[in-house]
Amino acid sequence: MQKENADMPNFGALADLHGSISNMGKMRKQKQLNEMAAKLGVDIQAGDDQMDPSDLTNTLIERAKAAGKSEA
Repeated sequence: MQKENADMPNFGALADLHGSISNMGKMRKQKQLNEMAAKLGVDIQAGDDQMDPSDLTNTLIERAKAAGKSEA
């Protein structure tokens, strides 16, 4: 029985690793969102981080135009 347990992967450690990798991806996406919004001079709204990248870009550009920002 001990030999069988020694051959089994540590599923808790695997779950922790998966969670860490997932959080790194979320943090990276949030950082990119914050940087893009700052460059355009607009605020981030709830749900922006759930949008498709191309839709998010278009939405932020439209917000910037509505706020009177130029396309430059």
